[in-house]
Amino acid sequence: MTPSKLSLIQLFLDNQNRHISLKQVQDHIIGQLPGVDRTTVYRNLEKFIEIGVIQELDLPSKGKVYQFIFKKSVHHYYICKSCGKMNKGDENLFNKIEAALKDIHDFSKANLSVLFYGLCSKCESRPEAET
Repeated sequence: MTPSKLSLIQLFLDNQNRHISLKQVQDHIIGQLPGVDRTTVYRNLEKFIEIGVIQELDLPSKGKVYQFIFKKSVHHYYICKSCGKMNKGDENLFNKIEAALKDIHDFSKANLSVLFYGLCSKCESRPEAET
């Protein structure tokens, strides 16, 4: 485990319930390890996403953010494309999606990491949303 990976994982462990921006990640790593370049930061983020430790979200109002997901069974969101309101999916939604995956695709024990984009009820009812 490299010092940059250790520093990055510590950042996510210390902020398990927060969304962390790319700038915050870079500032943290460079503050801890001044010689680390951005390529190393990106590579480490990609590796942690690949192994299921963190999740990348693209939020309309914030851009790309990252969050710790290791050992969390549900980590999916539905996000309004108009106002950017974000809600975390709950266990009931996860169970329905997992059941549908089993019924339709004969696929089970999913580790669900999904973003749903659409319109919230407020934005959907606005006249400009109908176009």
